[in-house]
Amino acid sequence: MQKQRVNDQRSVKKIPLPTLPLKRVSPLGPGWTGAITVLSLVTLCNGLVQGYYYLGSRSVADYLIGTSLFLTVILGITGIIAGLLHWAKQMPSRYVWSMLASFCVLSISFFGPIPLTLLVALVMIICFSLLGAVLYRFKAGAYRETKIWKKRTAGAAAAAALILICMLGYWLMSEGKAELTVPYPLQTVKSAEQYRTTLSNPAEPGKFRVKSITYRSDPTSRKDLGEQGMLITEPVDGSAFVDQWAARRTKTFGFGPEAMPLNGTVWYPEGDGPFPLVLIVHGNHLATEPSDPGYAYLGELLASRGFILASIDQNYLNTSPFNDLFMFSVLKGENRARGWLMLEHLKTWEKWNSTEGNPFYGKVNMQRIGLIGHSRGGEAVTTAAAYNEMTSYPEDANIKFDYHFNIRSIVSIAGTDGQYQPAGQPIVLKDVNYLALHGSNDMDVSSFAGANQYHRTQFTGNNGFFKSYVYIYGANHGQFNNEWGKHDGVGLGNMLFNTAELLPEEQQALAAKVLISSFLEATLKDQAGYQTVFQDLGHAREWLPETMYISNYWDANTTTISSYDEDSDPETTTLSGGRLEGESLGGWKEQKMEMAHTVEQYSAVSLEWDHATASSVPAYRVVLPDRGIETTEQSSIVFSLANGNADHDAEDGTDALVDLTVLVEDDQGNAGRLPLSSVSPLLPMFEGSLAKRPFAFFQTTKEPIFQNYTFSLAEFAKTNSNFNPERIRKISFVFDQTAKGNLFIRDIGIRNAKP
Repeated sequence: MQKQRVNDQRSVKKIPLPTLPLKRVSPLGPGWTGAITVLSLVTLCNGLVQGYYYLGSRSVADYLIGTSLFLTVILGITGIIAGLLHWAKQMPSRYVWSMLASFCVLSISFFGPIPLTLLVALVMIICFSLLGAVLYRFKAGAYRETKIWKKRTAGAAAAAALILICMLGYWLMSEGKAELTVPYPLQTVKSAEQYRTTLSNPAEPGKFRVKSITYRSDPTSRKDLGEQGMLITEPVDGSAFVDQWAARRTKTFGFGPEAMPLNGTVWYPEGDGPFPLVLIVHGNHLATEPSDPGYAYLGELLASRGFILASIDQNYLNTSPFNDLFMFSVLKGENRARGWLMLEHLKTWEKWNSTEGNPFYGKVNMQRIGLIGHSRGGEAVTTAAAYNEMTSYPEDANIKFDYHFNIRSIVSIAGTDGQYQPAGQPIVLKDVNYLALHGSNDMDVSSFAGANQYHRTQFTGNNGFFKSYVYIYGANHGQFNNEWGKHDGVGLGNMLFNTAELLPEEQQALAAKVLISSFLEATLKDQAGYQTVFQDLGHAREWLPETMYISNYWDANTTTISSYDEDSDPETTTLSGGRLEGESLGGWKEQKMEMAHTVEQYSAVSLEWDHATASSVPAYRVVLPDRGIETTEQSSIVFSLANGNADHDAEDGTDALVDLTVLVEDDQGNAGRLPLSSVSPLLPMFEGSLAKRPFAFFQTTKEPIFQNYTFSLAEFAKTNSNFNPERIRKISFVFDQTAKGNLFIRDIGIRNAKP
């Protein structure tokens, strides 16, 4: 029985247990190995170069650590994505991983106009992958036994990839093809006979010998500010104005937000004074590359002309990729801190001016203060002016303000707008002189944001204040600062932009010197002659570089008839009792202005006309109220026009100039008329080609910028002896000179001579 049981056990077959199939990762073919190797090496080199642009101004250790961490994060993220895509089995996951990592690094390295950035990254990935695959297969002998047509095809593909790589490299290394062309320079649009003046060139050095000194707080990372003699300042607690100040930032700069230093470089005239005080502040740039020395050209000029200018250091509020974890943990609220710090600098200057033994004792005219800001600094100066009038901090009323300095003049250079709004409200400036400068080829602040603040600057009486802006054809963002130069971005992304069409740096700096010096002479020294520069830029035609300009102007001596901001009714004027009329217009509406990249906060009337379809001569009329406006022969009609024809060209290929007739009628029906071109024809929109050709269409700027016009009633009287300038009733814009067009009108008013 026992034996039978044993035999039965031996006769039972063993059934194997099921096992999961285990696949080995097959070795990559020589083509894929080559593609990964070459693409990874090229991408690594690009990443190291871009890392140097961001971190090279720091220590070697920071550069190596920061770049390594950045590349490691990219590899980690793309590795996860590649693993997921591996399921598709369309390509080896190792190549997918390499490709995705390369795409991320290349896109960040060549950051610029988004479509162009993506195109460059894809071309590099495809071409270097193809080239690497073919070369590696040749090296591995994969083509020895291959048919001749496959060898030729592979060789042709490699040659095509190499040619495309060379073409891309040449395109990236070039500045662009076309140079700046100026079809309508100011010097030809404004004839010299109208602008005879005895004023001296405001860009020429004045009579004062210039001295310089620095000041700083301790601790600070700016040891260079102690080289020219030094004043010591007390740091200030700005912790309430910023958020997410990382410990890494404290380690880099040697202080935290509770001890922000007051640092600056001063250029000042030798003499007893007192001299007007001007502070200038830079905008956002790499925090470890000081930006404040870039305004020395303005400091030297203005000090020689009798101003004290201090270029202040706010670099520790700027972008720091290492401290900000490559933008994953950025400093917040720094825009409001920029404005507040300017007022803290003014407190220091007020103290110095009243302290015996200080080099500036009694030499500072604290009743004549000007603020200049560039980029984010252009918004910081308006924040400072707003805080100056407040009693407490809008974001925390427990923090009290008691500044009330006599800030008379504000200058915004390529300024931002709306990045900070106190308590969510746009900043409205009142009773302060305001000037904004901007360039058509700004590759950073690509729309004219300063025009918003211009229209939000108001005057409460006939107090002599004025506001102006100047739009400069060919000017970019960075050349207003000698440290920034022609490249408005950081690193390899600059290679996508067209710098060949820029106004040369020395000419852009000259334009800034002429306009800023004229503005400060007029507003801080009461040199009224320089105010005419902004009423009509033709007065500066001999001083400014030869390019095209659009300027606007308004002052406290002007009565507004229609600004178009009061309501949405197209037939009412801002001034009560007035009326607006149109005749044979193809289009007539009021609207918010649309710029290249934003909708602005101010309105205008849009008018279109076409003689081919009009039943009579198209016209637009402003009927004045029966009372409320007093005029004399010395009064002037003022208004602002902007060309709305973004795509309309003349037959010769240039953008067409627009002309029309301005007609003014008295209450008896007697009319005087003058062509618009007697002051200046309406210039076309300036087109800034920001990206390189042939991809300029990926990023251009072409915006309706308003040009101011002033027509003296005395000039109308010369055209009709019966016309009575003291009893005007209508102002008409008659579109009889240009057959077809579209334009915008705003800020129609009457300007009376100063009492």
